Amino acid sequence: MEVKNLQEEVAYNTEVLEALQSAIRDLRRRIEEITRQARSLEDIDPKAVSQGLKDIQALIPQCAKAENTLNESRNKQAGIARGHHALDLDRARAEIGCKLDRLRRCGPPTTVS
Repeated sequence: MEVKNLQEEVAYNTEVLEALQSAIRDLRRRIEEITRQARSLEDIDPKAVSQGLKDIQALIPQCAKAENTLNESRNKQAGIARGHHALDLDRARAEIGCKLDRLRRCGPPTTVS
């Protein structure tokens, strides 16, 4: 998938995560139905139970991965890199300029350009 900008990336990752969460909700309903059948001593299809467990085991890691990808996209969009806020270069430039101005006022005129 080619992403044009971070907003589209976040939207796409949100959509993927929501689809996976929906699939997990459906599996949960199937398991609740199987549990109800077991409690009422109805016959339970072992293949349905086995398939449900396999589906859950496959979906949970996919959901976790999608959630991590979405969080990374949101962090990129917010300007956060590797768990830390990205540098605000404009602010840093302004602070350096102010400090240089103070140095110019305090010292001899030829020492600070």
